[in-house]
Amino acid sequence: MRHVLLSFLLLIQALVAWASTDSTEVHSGPWKPEVITADSARTLPFQTLREVNSNNSSLYEELVYTVRYGFIAAGEARLVTEPGPTYGGRSTVRVVGTGRSTGAFDWVFKVRDHYESHVDQAGLFPHRFIRSVREGGYRMERDIAFEPSRRTATTTEKGRTRIQVLPDYCQDLVSAFHFARHLPLDSVAVGEVVQIPTFLDGKVHQVRARKTGEERIAVKAGEFWCWTFKPLVMKGRIWKDEDDLTVYVSADQFRVPVLVKTNLVVGSVRLELISAFRTPRAPSPQ
Repeated sequence: MRHVLLSFLLLIQALVAWASTDSTEVHSGPWKPEVITADSARTLPFQTLREVNSNNSSLYEELVYTVRYGFIAAGEARLVTEPGPTYGGRSTVRVVGTGRSTGAFDWVFKVRDHYESHVDQAGLFPHRFIRSVREGGYRMERDIAFEPSRRTATTTEKGRTRIQVLPDYCQDLVSAFHFARHLPLDSVAVGEVVQIPTFLDGKVHQVRARKTGEERIAVKAGEFWCWTFKPLVMKGRIWKDEDDLTVYVSADQFRVPVLVKTNLVVGSVRLELISAFRTPRAPSPQ
């Protein structure tokens, strides 16, 4: 049963990071960026921060998904995008991905996960990442402060802090997903691979997904014409084959992940959009 919940959690991560847990890394082996002191970080050269053109202008969005293992409803995932705090005069959007177990699964192995990123509205790079994990008896609290102008990430966890030097505009789990939604996916050719450098667990991964075609998909939230992508995963532990995970993204300006489905070594799992709400500004408090 715990293995089923692990699969469920991997699918939630696929929603927010295109299956980064088992993605191919930037180098042939694990790449852990250099750890430096605070004094060294202050001496790093500045870079001018980028601005990215985007036609996805919604400032508030809420996407709700159901997670099914076979025919069983195992959990719920939710993704909310709203106005975020300001960093050095730059506006951000706050993107929050949450996942929770439901029903009988909740009795066996309770999951309450929270992933949050403050993404630069103009440049689509992260300023801060918060990860709070509650999975059975396991707990994690991690806070990462990004300094994009100096290419550093400061990770605070269990009272300890480390500063690492990153590639230009490296993403976190959630901002990688947000950034991918703003790419010109309509101009990506079938067979072409999209790559996004992502900082995860103190290492840099190259998240990779191959565009495989187009398809009309019907889910509880409605019918959508979608582009299909296959994140490149590692077969063996969870998946039988490298192409066992498929993500369906709406072929419109919003690039909504409509459906994520996978065949596992044991069984299959679907993450399906059940509702979507969007407005140019955040709703008024009730």
